[in-house]
Amino acid sequence: MSLIQKIYFSNKPLLLATDRLSDKRYEHYLQLHGANALHFDQAIKHLEQKDTVGVVIIEANKVQLEKELLWAFYPLHSAGGVVQNELNEILMIYRRGKWDLPKGKLDEGEDIEQCAIREVQEETGINTVHLGSKICNTMHIYPMGNKLILKNTAWYKMRSSSKELLSPQTEENIEQVLWVKPKDIPVLLRNSFETIMEVLVASNII
Repeated sequence: MSLIQKIYFSNKPLLLATDRLSDKRYEHYLQLHGANALHFDQAIKHLEQKDTVGVVIIEANKVQLEKELLWAFYPLHSAGGVVQNELNEILMIYRRGKWDLPKGKLDEGEDIEQCAIREVQEETGINTVHLGSKICNTMHIYPMGNKLILKNTAWYKMRSSSKELLSPQTEENIEQVLWVKPKDIPVLLRNSFETIMEVLVASNII
């Protein structure tokens, strides 16, 4: 399989590929051949169902696949950070009943790295953040009014100090901000999102 993109909806994967799936991990995924509005709609409805595990849309024409994706959903860009302190602890937030990493949407006129730093500062209350290397991008789909938003989040490694005063951004429904030891992260990930697990794996934290 030539996997182009993994996108999450309802914490389940929608895979976009240019060839047929052969990996047994995906044998129970709904497979749709051809990128078009009907198949994207069908994929979302399938992922909404309680007992489904995933969907793959197969389209040999990569340009067509990416074009149909942007027609089907409203794109939004955001950025966030995996913030580590001198004790190698990771900064995590608790929002709407889930453990998460600080992130937020790109404002007009700022670049993606500025966005990552600003959102981390706003959501956690820390002042001094040192930007490191890019980790990865994740994508997920969520409803907003009568639109389906396709959110593309750029993730960066960051450094800060354990002495920073932490203050959750309550207007963004953040209830807690905590420095978490790496050995304790897997427990929190039981109540988190697949995208967050992917980011922490990609950053070699877990």
